[in-house]
Amino acid sequence: MRHVSRIGRLRTLAGGLGFGAALAAAPGVASADPSTGAFSWLDELVSGLSVPAQTTSALDYQVSIFGIDLLPTADNTATANSEIGSVAIAIGNGANADANGGFFNFSLADGDGASSVANSGAFGSFDVAVAEGTNTSAGAGLAGNFDAAFASGTGSDAGTGVDGNFDVAFAGAGGTASTGLAGNFDAAFASGTGSHAGAGLNSDLDIASAVGTDSNAAAGVGGSLIAASADGANSSATAGFGFFDNATAVGIGSSATVSGTLDFALVNGANSLAQAVAGIFDSATVFGDGSSALAGGDLTAPASFDLAAVFGDMLNAIATGENFLVDILPSL
Repeated sequence: MRHVSRIGRLRTLAGGLGFGAALAAAPGVASADPSTGAFSWLDELVSGLSVPAQTTSALDYQVSIFGIDLLPTADNTATANSEIGSVAIAIGNGANADANGGFFNFSLADGDGASSVANSGAFGSFDVAVAEGTNTSAGAGLAGNFDAAFASGTGSDAGTGVDGNFDVAFAGAGGTASTGLAGNFDAAFASGTGSHAGAGLNSDLDIASAVGTDSNAAAGVGGSLIAASADGANSSATAGFGFFDNATAVGIGSSATVSGTLDFALVNGANSLAQAVAGIFDSATVFGDGSSALAGGDLTAPASFDLAAVFGDMLNAIATGENFLVDILPSL
């Protein structure tokens, strides 16, 4: 009788959310005006949600509004928890949505095994966590405010706002994105199996983007206004320990690294490297495959105003160790 009982709960949910009109076509079921229910405003909230594919058992639902469970919890593998001013919705077998902390938080877990947490157990407000897809995970606003985390696609994971505010993270297609570990106004985007993007480790106004299988981008470790972008399988971009830095790697196996102030590293090509570190106004640029450009210095001997650039394949430009060095290949 478990399947029958779940179908009964599903109809209860439909009526409670103003879906009575959809059930009116069934004989013996009274129609309801969706605009007059106490929770009619939820129509817009849930009408666009996708319903995950059912497994061997019937699908479970749970909704918690302002700390009140709208559905029976017995024999229901979906769980939702909220407090006053917050909303949690779980859709799918084993799905869990938690908005049990702070005020005016929203948590949605939509998929078998999906998990979403909006400021659970910590004081923070106006946080949003959405996990959509099988075994996805989203967490927002652990002791932070106005944070948002979105995970879409099997195995994706997004986390934001650990003691940070106004942070955003999006993970898709099996990627992992995280922002705002004691940082504010940070953003991270990851898309692709094994991709990772992280921004704002004790740093503000940073952005990281990783696109492609096993790509990796990290921006902002104790600095601010830092950007890192990796686009391509096994690509890597790292920017940190400074201000106004930018690292961009485009191409399979490409790598770009910056660590200073107003430093710039750009790679456009497969299996190439650009590095500008330990200085000010250093620039390293590569357009080509299998090439490298190094500018700046190191932690023991910083160097500034260096330029290394490569325009071709299998070339190496070096402008390191002193100030005002220039190496451009092929030579003009």
